[in-house]
Amino acid sequence: RVLVLAPTRELAKQVHADFELVGRAEGLKAVCVYGGSPMPPQESELRRGCDAVIGTPGRVKDFITRGTLTLDNVLFRCLDEADEMLKMGFVEDVEMILGCAGGEGTAYEGQTLLFSATVPPWVRDVARRFQRGPEKTTSVDLVGTDKMKASADVRHLALPCHWQSRAQ
Repeated sequence: RVLVLAPTRELAKQVHADFELVGRAEGLKAVCVYGGSPMPPQESELRRGCDAVIGTPGRVKDFITRGTLTLDNVLFRCLDEADEMLKMGFVEDVEMILGCAGGEGTAYEGQTLLFSATVPPWVRDVARRFQRGPEKTTSVDLVGTDKMKASADVRHLALPCHWQSRAQ
């Protein structure tokens, strides 16, 4: 029912841990898939069934290609740090994965959530192509350009303390 794509295994693991914590009360099961670790244990978890798949684009694509993962019943798809996925070269993988959600040859009826610190042209294009019409799309752009900049509302403070007190 839920697909979350994250650019790194560390972020995928973090999102998975949060989903497990929140979803446990509702009896929801999540599986985390990412490269750099053996596929068979992850494949076994997917075959047992789950409510959410959280993973990196490369590994999610691998499981789709192998036929282990189908996205026909996905109701919610989320791209976390979409701009980072672009920088890391996951453009084709992300587009292929998003195209599979909802079943081949059918229009996707679920909800697409896209989170990005910056909104470069590719992120805007993905939002335009994979989210429903402009009347049903909400965009919040706090940065306004492809350049990183800090919020004017955030005040940074430096508090000097002895190194032994820093953990407190």
